[in-house]
Amino acid sequence: MRILAIVAALLVTGGVVTVAGSAFADSDSGSGDSGLLSAFSSDESDSGSGDSEEGSGDENSDAGSETGDGRESDAQDDQNGDDNAGEDGQGDGGNERRGDENNGMTEDVGEVNADNEGAAVEAAEAEDPFPGRADAANADRGDYVDISDVEANGNIGEGGVFNDAQGTYTVDCGVSDHNNSDNYMAAPGKENGAQHVHDYVGNQTTDANSDDDPLQEAADAGQTSCVNGDGSAFFWPVLRDINGASPDEGENGGSLDGNVGSIIKPASADLTFHGHGDREITAMPSHLMMIMGNAKQGAQDGKNVNAKYTCSGQGNENRITEQYPICGPGEQLTRILDYPSCWDGENLESKDFRSHIFFPDDQGNCESDQEPIPALRITLKYDQPEGRTFQIDSFPNEQHDPRTDHSDFHNIASQASNDAGAECINENQDCANLQQ
Repeated sequence: MRILAIVAALLVTGGVVTVAGSAFADSDSGSGDSGLLSAFSSDESDSGSGDSEEGSGDENSDAGSETGDGRESDAQDDQNGDDNAGEDGQGDGGNERRGDENNGMTEDVGEVNADNEGAAVEAAEAEDPFPGRADAANADRGDYVDISDVEANGNIGEGGVFNDAQGTYTVDCGVSDHNNSDNYMAAPGKENGAQHVHDYVGNQTTDANSDDDPLQEAADAGQTSCVNGDGSAFFWPVLRDINGASPDEGENGGSLDGNVGSIIKPASADLTFHGHGDREITAMPSHLMMIMGNAKQGAQDGKNVNAKYTCSGQGNENRITEQYPICGPGEQLTRILDYPSCWDGENLESKDFRSHIFFPDDQGNCESDQEPIPALRITLKYDQPEGRTFQIDSFPNEQHDPRTDHSDFHNIASQASNDAGAECINENQDCANLQQ
């Protein structure tokens, strides 16, 4: 059973809902032997250190104030290239990057299950279960960069440093099995807990009510898009063409939460587990859960940002940026999702989904008291629309900032295949679709 996370309060003042929450200590983690150990609430949430990548929507403390990009924060009409938007679909904020002032939002350290908060909080949540909608707007023009203007850097952010003397293993799970705007990890039991749409591969039953047992039952029944029967759950926010027809117009997770346009399926999705550092890799345990990136980074001072974008094509592999890259002719937009890979050796999850697993150092090494496990990298490639007409889904008040890119992984692979994967890495073999 999940351990309920620390509760959070919704303060209703002047007709504006401001979300606040109690923090989890960075070292506070759940027990690894009791299944899903943490419960987040009504909205997807984060620890006090900004750790869960999906927190509850956090409205501006002043709904009429301007955001750091110069747009009015209530610019809902900027969506889908209407009269208030530029020809590329963006507002009139110019080409400058967003500022560092929380996108005009108050600090949001996460919200958890309001069922334990009492009548006042439950009433506030009932009044506004999906906050932030008044602040929805398309991405800024300054959120985009021509890939030719990105200097070669090899890598940015955390993770992605692999050991070429070690092997890999890959699983083929397709590119997009189903979509919904839930997040059973961060907002268990709440439909539209993410307020943006996710692409899922792997386990075909993932929704707001998923948990260890039903996911394992589905995996055992072969309900997975992975060709080897791996029932793990992998998911990330969808990419959209903002000039295309929305499949979810007037729906939660879609236009009601500021996510408009046609959903672009990846042309390819590569799920590869890598070796890293100087030590032998430990097999990943079944039912390990982890996240990367932060869907609420704007409201959480940029904590845990790990967005990485580039373009396919010669010379671009070392040009990594946290902005949306405008690629050249014939090139594909590429999203890189690097996961942490230094496990505490005990817990399968933690209250913030981060305190039990960490990123290695710049050389790919883990601390001495941590177990190096395979480093998952998901690489998504898209045939992107021209110009600044694409963006990932986001919480409405995050306004499609490219730095909100994130992903969730729940390992439901059999322990036998996990052991075989570690053996492939340690013996410098490149393996694929290991038998379950």
